[in-house]
Amino acid sequence: MTVFAAASLREAFEAAGPAFTTASGFPVRFDFGGSDMLATQILQGAPVDVFASANTAQMQRVVSMVGAAKTLAHNHLVVIAPAGDTVVASIADLGKHGTKVVLAAATVPVGAYARTAFGALERDPAYGNGFAARVAANVVSEETDVKAVVTKVALGEADAGVVYATDVSPALAPKLRVLRFPAGAGPDAIYPIAVVSAAPNAAGAAAFVGFITSPAGLAYLKARGFEE
Repeated sequence: MTVFAAASLREAFEAAGPAFTTASGFPVRFDFGGSDMLATQILQGAPVDVFASANTAQMQRVVSMVGAAKTLAHNHLVVIAPAGDTVVASIADLGKHGTKVVLAAATVPVGAYARTAFGALERDPAYGNGFAARVAANVVSEETDVKAVVTKVALGEADAGVVYATDVSPALAPKLRVLRFPAGAGPDAIYPIAVVSAAPNAAGAAAFVGFITSPAGLAYLKARGFEE
């Protein structure tokens, strides 16, 4: 049984996998990546049973190929910077000339969310008109998924990046500083999940969605910072 899942779900799903198999009897294989790339593979006929996206837009792309989607979890954005880097003291510094910013590509959910947040900040005089364009001018790399953004910032290859709060794992936390977006600026990241209509293992797919959206399955997401 194969699950395509947004990269940000990796730790939670990999922790839940053995418990699901024990409870259901279905072995499960996960394929993690940018939700946009996973949706494209589904549209191209990839043999997959379940799709868990990091936004509704990518689920909507495959709406004709999946059953009714359920909301699995919610997440929120943060800005991360290397622990020893002093270039970014506030989110406004992302628009400062010369700041090296890494984002996920605009087609990747976290990349789309980040650009929406920068646009929303323009309504705040502390950031002002043109803030989103100033940040865009500082982007030195656009990554295929959120984990690649985290890795580049943690390695000091950029001054800042935008990721989900859940991506700042206990192992990475000592290497990073975390800045939160002002209230109302960072959009709510919604994770839908659905069974693929042509699932090779329809029974396993239904069992997985049922498990991961149950209290037992959601406990694995909550333990890693996701919200219902």
